[in-house]
Formats: sequence, structure tokens, C-alpha cells
Amino acid sequence: MNRFGTIVLAGVAALLLVPAFLRSSPSSKLGPGVVVMTPHNEQIRFELGSRFSQWHQREFGAEAHVAWSTPGGTSEIRKLLQSQWKASAGAGISFGGDIDLVFGGGSYEHGVLANPTQADDPESTISVPHGFSDEELLAWFPTDTIADGRLYDEESFWIGTALSSFGLIWNEDEFAERELPQPTDWSMLAHPQLRGRVAFVNPAMSGSVTTALESILEHIGWQKGWALIRRASANARSVSGSSTRVPGDVGAGEAAIGPCIDFYGRAQVAALEAAGVTGRIRYRDAAGQTVVDADPISLLRGAPNPELAKRFIQFCLTVEAQSLWQLPPGDPDGPQRFALRRLPIRAEVYEQLGDRMLDRVDPFADAKAAAYPNRAARAFIVPLFVSMAMDHRDELREAWNAIVEHPAYPSSDAVVMAGDVQDPELRLMLERFDALPSVPMPNDTVADLNDPNVLSAVKAGWLRDGFQSMDWWDPESSGTLALQARASSFFLNQYQRVVSP
Repeated sequence: MNRFGTIVLAGVAALLLVPAFLRSSPSSKLGPGVVVMTPHNEQIRFELGSRFSQWHQREFGAEAHVAWSTPGGTSEIRKLLQSQWKASAGAGISFGGDIDLVFGGGSYEHGVLANPTQADDPESTISVPHGFSDEELLAWFPTDTIADGRLYDEESFWIGTALSSFGLIWNEDEFAERELPQPTDWSMLAHPQLRGRVAFVNPAMSGSVTTALESILEHIGWQKGWALIRRASANARSVSGSSTRVPGDVGAGEAAIGPCIDFYGRAQVAALEAAGVTGRIRYRDAAGQTVVDADPISLLRGAPNPELAKRFIQFCLTVEAQSLWQLPPGDPDGPQRFALRRLPIRAEVYEQLGDRMLDRVDPFADAKAAAYPNRAARAFIVPLFVSMAMDHRDELREAWNAIVEHPAYPSSDAVVMAGDVQDPELRLMLERFDALPSVPMPNDTVADLNDPNVLSAVKAGWLRDGFQSMDWWDPESSGTLALQARASSFFLNQYQRVVSP
């Protein structure tokens, strides 16, 4: 291995070995430890960690504790583990040995950890099957899906511990001032009166936001979904790199509305209420337009303490642990100090908790399957969003302003498309604004990305480098970056043609 590879391996190892010191030299009172890498906040770590120690002592007559590792969000955790795998493979050493579990984040990221890192080696996965029996899974999950989402992986690589949905957080005062109705679905993000007042997040920096945008595309359709996302981006006051910024910006009055994960929104509302500020902001799921996604836990290859790791998974699926997600502090079965405002994943808990829950929702009753499912859609979200909404922000806003300030633009709370207007000039402006690019395909054909039916073939050839031999991009680059560059030039030209036909 060269010197650079040695440095990389050492750096990655240093990051991942920090929890090992917590495990190898705990005080005698702590007992053995399970090392859990997580994006979860301090409140979740405190409540589940302390309750796990109590549960383990009661169930097994032995002390145990959780050593938490918190290097960043789920995407950062996945990239860190992928870097460790690559460095280990380059050094010819076994992967793992420092972290037992990855806990939290969406099912997509955990699915990536379950994919082989080497096409010819099915055992080159970063995570491994958890090993729980069908009988155990059936006891926890009488059904294995919610709407069209899975509660646990079919091949047992991950298992859900809570549920997440996505919706809108908004400032009531600002909506009243603008005489806007309370939002019920995603369309309010595109409202012309909210130009400069939307808090948005770059999906390239957040897996949860990518899932929220995927939900928009799969519930309202590919073309209309991108039209909404483009308008919301044009309305954005800023596009941040963290999904936690949205509820904070709305709560502080820096923005009027933004998309966010359900528990971020509910926690922000609760935090303001605890400070004596009532009714300033509200959160609501996007009615009939949101996915309900499992918040999984995965056992890592080379876990140093796999038996204790499995016990932690088992604990997270007990009614005792599930109750912590939704009961208030002070309830005999609730958390010690913090209201976590998460949704349990076990359906029976909703029946058992009843009106004791902080949030009177039942995702098993409310969740709806996507109207426009497309397994290839997610892969396009980051490259298209970056080229559409990040590369030419000034031109995007200028084009959007030209459209909504056109004399023929209708007064509507809905997303206005070209087919909704009669004026030929405005219709042409909207057609140009909402168009998606085309890309070359083999045999002198072209794939029009306005058509969702081409996504699977374009994904395989461009985003997965299947067309590497076609010389459509530099060998040192990638098909994804090449497609993104093509799209960026296309969108810039379209925005300019909206402003100056």
C-alpha cells in the first residue's frame, strides 16, 4: 500500500476507533459496552441508552451500556464506513472491528450498507444480516410493510425501530399577514407570494431531504413534482446543507415555510411552546403526499460485540423502548427527561398508548402508497437538483420572477403549469422553465428526461457508468458528473430564454 493509502487508512481508523476507548476502558460500574454509530440527537441517545442499561440488568442480570459515536448525519456515516471499507480492502485487512451498530437514518442509506461493495463478492457488504428468526419478526411486525414501504429488510440486513414521515413547518404570523391559507400539501412551497421566504435544503447534503423530494416525485408525478421542486427552490431564501436548519429558521422567523422531517417539526413546535411561545409555528404532514419510512438499525460486519449488539436491537423493539418515542416525560412508561416526538414502528403500540401519546397520529391508518412509484427516480434527485437549483440560482430566480409577474399569470394557490394557462407567451415561458434535458443513448438515440419511463435505462448507462466505453465523459470523471454538467448548461439556457425569449 502506498503512503497516501496508509494516511487515509490511519485517518479513517482514528475516527472510528474513538468509541473503542470507551468500550475497552469503561469504569467498572458501566459493564460491557455496545458501540453504536448514529445521527440521533443527544436526547434520543440519553433516553434509549439509559433505559437499555436498566433493561439489560433486569433481563440478563448483568450491567451493560451504550458507547455512542456521532460523526455526522446518515449520509456522512455511510460515506465514512465506505471509506473505511475501501481503505481496509486496499490494505488487505478485514473490515470492521470497532463499531457494532449503525442506528438511525432512512432505509435507503441502510440499504446501501447492505449492497456488496464488490460486484464479484456477495460477502463484501458493510452490514450483515441480524439473524432474528421469522417468529421473532412476526411477533414485532404482524405485517412487513406500511403503505409501499418496508418495516424491515427482506434479507434481514436492517430492521426498523421507528417511523419517519415528511411535511411542512410554517410561521402562522407570516401566513396571516400574507392572507395565505394553512398549507396542507407540498404545493404551498411553490406559491409566488412566498418568494424569498422558503427554507430549503440541498439533497446532496442530506439523505432525509432526498427522501422528502422522492416523496414529492412519487406522489404527484415526475414532471409536476420537478415543477414544484423548481419553484420551491426559486422561492428559497437560502439552500442550506442540513435538514435541521429548516425548523430552526422558520421558528426564528427567518423563513415562512419549509419541508422537514416530522419529528424535527414537532420538536421545534414543542421547544417554542416550552419557552412560552404558543401558536407561532405549526407542523403538518403533507396530506396524502408523503412516504412513511423506517428508521432502521444495522449490524456491521466485524462487530466486536455482536451478541450485545443483537440485544440492543431486541431492546429497541420492546414495547418499553417503543413507548419512549411518544410518551411525555413524567408518564410512568415514558422517558426520564426528554420528549422524543418520534413515531413507534410497532403497530400494537398505537393501540396500547392511546390518548397518552404526545402526537395523536397513526401512520398505519394514514399512510398511502405512492401514485407514481419509480425505483430509478431517487438516483436523479441530486444531479438534477444541483444543476437545476444550485448552479444558477440568480438566473433561476430571475426566470421565476418573470413568470409570476407576467400579466396573464393566474391567481392560484396551486402549482400553475403550462397547460393551465391560455396566454401563448406565458405558456411558452412555463414550458421552457419546466423542461428537463435529453441525453444521448446508444445507437444514435436520445433519452428525454421529461419521460419517467427512460429513467431506468439512463440510470444504468449514465449514473452507474454503464456507458463508460462510449467516451461521453472523461475517464477520470463519472457519468453522473457528466450528466450533471449537461443538465446545468441546459437549465441555464432555458432560464435565459424565459427572461429573453
